[in-house]
Amino acid sequence: MARPHIEWIQAQALPWQRDAIAAREGADAKILSRDDETGALSCIIRYPAGYARGPEWLAADEEFWVLDGSIVIDGVEYGEHTYAHLPKDMPRSGLSSEHGAAVLTFFSATPVATAGGEGRAFDERRLVRRLAAADNIWDGDFASMGLQSMASTARMRRLRTDPDTGEITYLTATIAFRQGERSERHPVVQEFFLIAGELAGDLGTMQAGAYCWRPPFFKHAPYGSPTGTLLLFRSIGGPQTTDWEDPDQPFTWKPEHKPVLPPDLAPLMAKPWPRPSRY
Repeated sequence: MARPHIEWIQAQALPWQRDAIAAREGADAKILSRDDETGALSCIIRYPAGYARGPEWLAADEEFWVLDGSIVIDGVEYGEHTYAHLPKDMPRSGLSSEHGAAVLTFFSATPVATAGGEGRAFDERRLVRRLAAADNIWDGDFASMGLQSMASTARMRRLRTDPDTGEITYLTATIAFRQGERSERHPVVQEFFLIAGELAGDLGTMQAGAYCWRPPFFKHAPYGSPTGTLLLFRSIGGPQTTDWEDPDQPFTWKPEHKPVLPPDLAPLMAKPWPRPSRY
């Protein structure tokens, strides 16, 4: 995996870049992380009002979660807090956003768009057409990933499981003042985005908008949240399992700020990110 360890950066600290993604000309993007070997990337795309693209297909999987606004892809509307996984080669009749949108997006390779493609074959087993958080379906199994200790204070929703690799994308929602006690390691990359809430951990305190790309077997946690949290997780490289260990330091609500970042991003997180004002 040719991506740096990012644990963590606030998306708010990253600049918007115009035309940073070739398959989304005319839209701005914040690049969260990128694989220099495969071109795979994680980003937030900001579609302006009136944005539109014609029929096309992509040479990469496109997985996304709508943060704000709405978009229409292949005739399906995706509003705030909706999710989809569109496999590579899948033809789309178009993409548009009438009023604009901000969309957390993951591409499995360099997102090259080719016009047309009607009737093109693709792997329909890997398609997740549309899921909405507002359906209030929490069907995830913490125990299957070794996270059964979270079951009493959190809920999980499985968004997708890859039929070949076992990679999983899921949501977790935790209650306010949930506090962990042990540290974890996972044998695969764990990627997450903090959609809502505040989360304190061994490397500092994250606010909504925090992004992490964690390499396999990196020790992390325990975590706690005074607000409750909503997080989107992805495992990269296989199914997620968990090994538990005693922490190097006990949990604290006021941890030292020491995120792990590559040199080009470290200056952006030199200080703790401020808690959003409530009054």
